[in-house]
Amino acid sequence: MPITALPTPPSRTDAANFSARADAFLGALPTFGSEANALAVEVNGYATNAAASAATAVNAPGTSATSTTSLAISTGSKSLTVQTGKAFVVGQWVTITSTATPTNWMHGQITAYTSGTGALVVNVAMVGGSGTIAAWAVALSAPSVSGNAVLTTSTYADPAWLTALAGSKITGTVAIANGGTGAADAATARSNLGLAIGSDVQGYSANLASWSGRSVPSGAVVGTTDSQTLSNKTISGAATGSTVNDAGGSAWSIGFREVPQNVQSASYQLVAPDNGKHIYSLNSAAQTITVPPNGTVGFPLGTTITIINNGGSAITIAQGSSVTLCQAGTTSTGNRTLAVRGLATLIKVETNVWFVSGTGIS
Repeated sequence: MPITALPTPPSRTDAANFSARADAFLGALPTFGSEANALAVEVNGYATNAAASAATAVNAPGTSATSTTSLAISTGSKSLTVQTGKAFVVGQWVTITSTATPTNWMHGQITAYTSGTGALVVNVAMVGGSGTIAAWAVALSAPSVSGNAVLTTSTYADPAWLTALAGSKITGTVAIANGGTGAADAATARSNLGLAIGSDVQGYSANLASWSGRSVPSGAVVGTTDSQTLSNKTISGAATGSTVNDAGGSAWSIGFREVPQNVQSASYQLVAPDNGKHIYSLNSAAQTITVPPNGTVGFPLGTTITIINNGGSAITIAQGSSVTLCQAGTTSTGNRTLAVRGLATLIKVETNVWFVSGTGIS
């Protein structure tokens, strides 16, 4: 509530205005007094309401409370007085904790609560700390397992069976019938259990491990030493990496039923994948095809490569460094010229010796 400001008070130093200001000041005092009294009533009302609100908050239904009942910390039934109107229910578990020293507490189950008087009875099952205390905080807590107790170094001792077990140990061997192996070492244990490596079970093999995740192929599976006839099987690998052994044990590259084509219309040096293929040229200008030395490309003996010139210019078949190119049916060696529409077949017969034959060779 607002209070009207008082007028300027009279002063002896202002004799000319003293009487007028005194009359005005005194005349305003009754109004000031009434307004001040009304404000005091309003403030007192606020204080009363605040106190009532605080009391309502403390006494409102809930699951926490305080108590000044003097209680000794121990198990058993405890009666104390808390705020009225709480929502405590018989059967709930609460912890009664010292507000000054929280390490002093009692934990138990509510057996009675009177909302109108605040009388609370708790059957204490667990305690912490000691002493007689008269300032408590009461709050709901998790239930305890029946028979639990607070264990301290002064009250707890290991049960006899645990002490006996801790002091015992197993010596010697444990029979298979009792869940053991009947052995004192790994090799004998494996033998006793029927797991001897090499006779009962296969020892670890990196090769077998690498095969474990593969699918089983259809048809007969080829062994490492047995002889079998393959039919409708696909053999794949690098261009020069797949071989078969002849009766004498020599390995020979697997060839093709067709003669695969490698189109080259500019100067070119033969490479390992050309083995068993034909080089097909559609050149429009002079072209050189070089036979490399064995140190550059290690073609196996018997390598056969055909060159077909279907271009517009002659092809020079050049012998690389250390290579001898022999023209079949003659004593001529050296570079050869393959005419347009000519066909030449190269066969490696020694480390760096090749024979060339065909049509249109000079």
